[in-house]
Amino acid sequence: MQTEGAVTHCPQCASQIRVDKRYVTWCDRCDWNVDPSPLNNTYPDWRQKLEHRLADTLYRELERGAVHRPGWDAARVAAYLLAGLLLLLPLAALLGGFGLLIFYRPLWLSIPLALLAFAMVMLFRPRAHRLDPGAQVVNRDQAPRLYDVLDQIADAIGTQRVAAVVVDMEPNIWFARIGWRVRPVIGIGLPLWVGLRPQERVAVLAHELGHGKNGDVRHGWVVGAARSILGELLATFSDQPLDQYRRDLSYYVNARAPYVSLLTRILNAIVSGSASGYLWLLDKVDLRSSQRAEYLADRKAGEIAGSEATAWALERTLLADSAYHALERAMRFQHDVDPLDAVRREVSAIPAREIERRVRASRIREARTDSRHPPTYLRTKLIRNRPATAASVVLGLDHNAAIDRELAAAGELALAELRREFPDR
Repeated sequence: MQTEGAVTHCPQCASQIRVDKRYVTWCDRCDWNVDPSPLNNTYPDWRQKLEHRLADTLYRELERGAVHRPGWDAARVAAYLLAGLLLLLPLAALLGGFGLLIFYRPLWLSIPLALLAFAMVMLFRPRAHRLDPGAQVVNRDQAPRLYDVLDQIADAIGTQRVAAVVVDMEPNIWFARIGWRVRPVIGIGLPLWVGLRPQERVAVLAHELGHGKNGDVRHGWVVGAARSILGELLATFSDQPLDQYRRDLSYYVNARAPYVSLLTRILNAIVSGSASGYLWLLDKVDLRSSQRAEYLADRKAGEIAGSEATAWALERTLLADSAYHALERAMRFQHDVDPLDAVRREVSAIPAREIERRVRASRIREARTDSRHPPTYLRTKLIRNRPATAASVVLGLDHNAAIDRELAAAGELALAELRREFPDR
C-alpha cells in the first residue's frame, strides 16, 4: 500500500482514499476495509442467503408502497397464535388447581398438586411493565417545553399523549406502556440525545410515538409475555451452578441418586429443548412483523420531522456506542470535564465520511434478520428513495436549548447514579 501524507491508495481497486488516523481507513468505491472487525458468524451459508432474501423481500414490498399501514398480516397473526398458546398455560394451571381442590380426593394428595399448579401460575403469570424504582422521572410541570413538543407530535400522529418522561444514561431512546393502565412513557438516554440536532430529536421522538400509534407496543407485550414464560422454563429446566455439586453430594448419601439424576437430566433436556425450539420458532415468525414495524415508524417520523432529518437521525444512532464510550472515558479519567459535554464534542467531531462508513458497515453487520431492527442502510435508503416530506413539527434552537435545561436536573441525578458503578480513580 502506498501512502502519501493524508492520502493512500486502496490495495483492492487502487483508488485514492483519504486517511484520518482517528478512524478506520476504507475505500468508498469498493468498500475495502469498511468493517475491519472480525465477523463472529457461525451460521451456514444457506441460512445467511435465506435471511438476506427475506430482509430484501420486505424492503421491496415497502419500496413499492405495497404496505401503507400496520395490519394483521400472516406473520403477526402467527406470532399472536404462538404467544397465545403459551399465555394459556397460567390460566390452565389456575383452573387445574381449583379443579383439584374441588373434585379430586383424597385431600392429602390434591392439596400438594393444587399448590404446585398455583406455583406455576405465579411463575408464569403475565407481568406488567414497570419503571425501575430509581428511574429519573420528569413530569409535565418540570419540563413544559419538552411535553409541548411531545404533545404536538402525538397529536400529529393521532396517538395518546405521553404520561411521563424518564431520563437515563443508556445510549437509547425508547417508548413503553407502563403498568396495567398501560400509560405511554418515553425514555430519553442522554448519551444519544445530546448528540442529536433539534430536528433529529423530533424524528426520534416521532419514531417512538409511531410505535404507540401502530399498536407495536401491545404486540410486543403479548409476544414478550410469551418469551418470558419460555425464559422461565429454560431457567427452571436447565443446569444451575450448584446442580453438579448437589449431584456429587447425593451419590454419597443415596445409592439410587444416579438414577434420579438421570431422570432429572432427561426431563431437563426434554423441557428445555422444547422451550428453546418454541422460542426460536416464535422469534422467526415475529421477525417480519417487528422489522416492518420499524419501517412504518420511520415513515411516520419522516412525515412529522421531515424525511431528511429522519434519515440523519437514523445515521446518528450508529454513533451511540461512540457516545457512551466518550461518556465512560470522561467519568473514569476526566473528572474536570462535564461528561455530557464530552459526548457532544465526541459526536460533533465525527466526520461525515466515518458516519458513511458505519452506514455501509451496517449492510454487513445488521443484514442478518436475527436483528429486531432492519439494517440501518436499508432504512435510510427507503426514506431517501421516497418523495421528500417537509416537517410538520419544527423544534427551534431556543426551544431546543430550553429542553436541555429542563432535563439538566434529572440528568445530574442519572449521572450520579452511574458514577457509583465506576471505581474511583
